[in-house]
Amino acid sequence: MIEAAVAAYQQHELSLASVEGFIRQILGWREFIRGVYWLDMPKMAEANHYNHLRALPSWYWTGKTHMNCMRQTVSDTMRLGYAHHIQRLMVTGMFGILSELAPREVQAWYLAVYVDAVEWVEMPNVVGMALYANGGRFTSKPYVASGAYIKRMSNYCSSCRYKAELKIGEQACPVTTLYWNFLIKHYDAFCGNPRTALMAKNVDRLSPQDITAVQLKAQYLLDHLDEC
Repeated sequence: MIEAAVAAYQQHELSLASVEGFIRQILGWREFIRGVYWLDMPKMAEANHYNHLRALPSWYWTGKTHMNCMRQTVSDTMRLGYAHHIQRLMVTGMFGILSELAPREVQAWYLAVYVDAVEWVEMPNVVGMALYANGGRFTSKPYVASGAYIKRMSNYCSSCRYKAELKIGEQACPVTTLYWNFLIKHYDAFCGNPRTALMAKNVDRLSPQDITAVQLKAQYLLDHLDEC
């Protein structure tokens, strides 16, 4: 496969960056992930670092959600059986960790919906990267962000009923609310990690009233995920 990629690069003057990234994924990351899978199974399948137990919202199967980023990503996934890895990690995956979904349910969903999903590749990426369910076995931080990240990296937010910059209120983006709730809940752990300490320090700028408001809004969302 690598030889075919190099040959295509030479014959068709393909982008060096694209070909290099493709080869690096095969030669480096996938081989590493294969080793992690065989080393850590079967306990990897049961990993649940945060003890997240919530059921998968029904719209993971239908795309019928008010969040435009999730609606488009899930709808395209169901139509094509494929999504870009950033959509997998920082849209569907990130919502999974922020909304405290059970890792086994999220992992089973990825395995079911993506045509390129093979367990030895899919499980470490979902359990280890998207959900941090193995507690950082081969990653240095949870991959979490607010709706502002999605707005900066896409055009999803321009046609969404929610406002990415709002964490409370009727138009607050669920991703943003749940992100701040996650920071508050795991504040001490984030402060102790050099890669997340700056994120956690943002909590220090919130008043006690703001923190309570975020927590109340987040709890409502967590109790009504099917309505997001």
